[in-house]
Amino acid sequence: MLLLSVALGYRYAALRNENERIVNEARLQLERKVAQRTQEVRSALMQLEEAHGRLRDSSRRDGLTGLYNRTWFHEAFERMLDQARGERRPLSLLMIDLDHFKAINDRLGHLAGDECLRWAAHRIGKALRPHDALLARFGGEEFVVALPARDLPAAVAVAEEVRQTLTKAPCQAQGHNVRISASIGVHTINTEALDDIDDALEVADRALYAAKANGRDCVRTSISAA
Repeated sequence: MLLLSVALGYRYAALRNENERIVNEARLQLERKVAQRTQEVRSALMQLEEAHGRLRDSSRRDGLTGLYNRTWFHEAFERMLDQARGERRPLSLLMIDLDHFKAINDRLGHLAGDECLRWAAHRIGKALRPHDALLARFGGEEFVVALPARDLPAAVAVAEEVRQTLTKAPCQAQGHNVRISASIGVHTINTEALDDIDDALEVADRALYAAKANGRDCVRTSISAA
């Protein structure tokens, strides 16, 4: 009986150890599966967030040029204006219109016109890169730029950089060398006034029309347009 009792004790201990081993292995496998599933869920959430981010960004972008669109510019400019007022710093606007663009479309076709628009958007963006500017396609062949912390003389200098950048070399479009120039209107906002973005755009637009009236391929300010 003693030997049987000892044998049963050993057998019980072995079964208990085997059971603990099985339980531990099952727990480890479960933990691995949970960790794997958790990582998969995190990865899926990150991909979903990235997709939402791309979707949000695409809704802000112009499909042809890749620049911000007019709606997004309005929203971003409102924030820039509030910040400029809070910091008592200047904020300037550039209205840029490509000269005689209808003639390019009529003479070379709209595909060439689209290539010219993309080329101009790239050239303008490159010229503005050092100036922390907000650039958007305003519509058609027109672009709008917000220049933070730039007073009127500084904004005019930036506008002149943009104008010269466009005229330095022709655009290659559909096998043609297309010379592109732009008329640019410049306006510096009085941040102490209660003018909103529409008021500022209207003044900058008048400066743009003054540039067109003065022969195009030039820069004019809201003061010279008054």
